[in-house]
Parts: sequence; structure tokens; C-alpha cells
Amino acid sequence: MAVIFLTIHTEQAFSQQVNTCQYHTICVHPGDVLRYSDTIGSTNSSETYNFEDMIDSSHIRVVQQNRANGSEIKNFTMILNLKTGFAQSEQDSSITSPFLQILSTPMKYNKTDSSITQIFTDFNGFNRTALSAFHSTDNNTSNMVFDAETGILLEIKSASLITTGNTPQLVDFSSELTDTNIINSDSSGILSSNNVVSIPSWIKNNARYWHDGTIDDSTFAQGIQYMIKQGIITIPPTQSGQANPGIAIPAWIKNNAEYWASGDIDDGTFVNGIQYLITSGIIQV
Repeated sequence: MAVIFLTIHTEQAFSQQVNTCQYHTICVHPGDVLRYSDTIGSTNSSETYNFEDMIDSSHIRVVQQNRANGSEIKNFTMILNLKTGFAQSEQDSSITSPFLQILSTPMKYNKTDSSITQIFTDFNGFNRTALSAFHSTDNNTSNMVFDAETGILLEIKSASLITTGNTPQLVDFSSELTDTNIINSDSSGILSSNNVVSIPSWIKNNARYWHDGTIDDSTFAQGIQYMIKQGIITIPPTQSGQANPGIAIPAWIKNNAEYWASGDIDDGTFVNGIQYLITSGIIQV
């Protein structure tokens, strides 16, 4: 994944730990695989991470395969330290970087940080508990979603303002996990009655009107707030943050509304945005 989009202050949200299928290490085995579909602007690509032989009890060889727009596959080999979460190029040991596609488990994070929320999502038919980390600066917004039990990066969406010459340009980046042999069941406890996600289909019209500009941010937020209070929308328990009515709704939530209205993302992913609005204080419930 392009480094420009992956150095998104992950160290502030999730701390890389020391774990394995021992406590506090990355839990992977030879034969495990992660496959992603990436989009940068109008360019589509794919990448696959094949976990191969163990070097020793704390290191595993990983082969990264990249393909852009049907071009030939390019392979990169790295050695992943399961305790630190850093990967080192096998060809050049001076090249080291954090391996963000899978983190140590159990995941350690600041539970008082309102930018991190627990959500419930679907991966290839499996109901999963995930942690969503939102980050925003003047020139970048990003949302990273990690599977809570395995530490696997499920998706990342980012929008960055990049200036070339004197011309600013907004560049969208997304990466979505499409296949892995590591996730093969529902998350434990996912079917608890406290984790209900229920959104009537007619609410998609409101999401579409909002994205198209027919209704403004305030009207959309008030409508969501009303429907939650009336029980029309049911979401997992979410702690409300301090009221911040002057904060604008981030663009990625509006994009999610359009994707959800078009059927490109599921209810759980859309609820991720609603939960962010609540924890940030934009919506009070």
C-alpha cells in the first residue's frame, strides 16, 4: 500500500505490541494469506500477502504481490517480526516499516479516545466485531477498520489534498480486504442482543438526498438523531461525546452515505459513520 496513505498516525490509535498465538504478538502461520483490492484515484490495483516459512519463533517470511491495472505481478519479500509488528526488506535490511495489514492481538488502544469506535461489520458472510479509527488533519482524512479478534486490516479510506505546482488536487485512496483464510467464522459474541444493527431501507433515500445536496448537514444529523431516539434506527451501544454542534460532518461520512444508498457498503459500515457522529458530539442521543 502506498506509504503516503498508510502513515496515518496509526501509532496514536493502536499501539504495536509484542504477541503471537502467544499473548500480544501477531498471530499468523505459514500458508496464511491476505488479499486486498486498492483504488487510488482512478487507478485500480491488487495486492496479496502470502505468509511463508518461519525464520525463527518470532519472524516469518512474507511475500507481497502487487498488480496494477492488469500489469505483470511484482513480488517483494520481507521478514515480519511478530513481536514488534515491523517488517524488514529481505533484500535490504536497512528498509524497515510498520506492517499495518495485521496488528498484534489482543489489540491495545486508548478506550477513552473518541476517534476509535467499536463497530459490527460483514466480511464475506461472517459477522465481525471491528475497531474503526478515524483521523483528520487540514489536508487529510482517513478511516481505518481493523478486525478486533485477528488484528487484520479490513479496510482503509482516505482523502488527501495534494498540491502539484500551484494546483491542489483531492486524491481518494481505498483498500479493502477481499479474501483471507484467517477469518472463517463469526466473531465470538457477535449475535448478542446488545449488538443489534437495524436500519430500515427507506432511510437510504435520506442518505441519497444528503449526498446530492438536497438536504444539508444539519437536517441530515437531526433526522438521524430523531430516528435513533424513536427506535427507528437501532445501533450498538455507543457513548456520546461532548456536544460539538459547530463541527462539520466529515466528507467520508457523506461518501459512505452514497455508497450505502447504492448498496456498495452494508448497514454495519454505514453505522460506523453514525457512531462517529455520536462519539464526536455532532449528534447527541
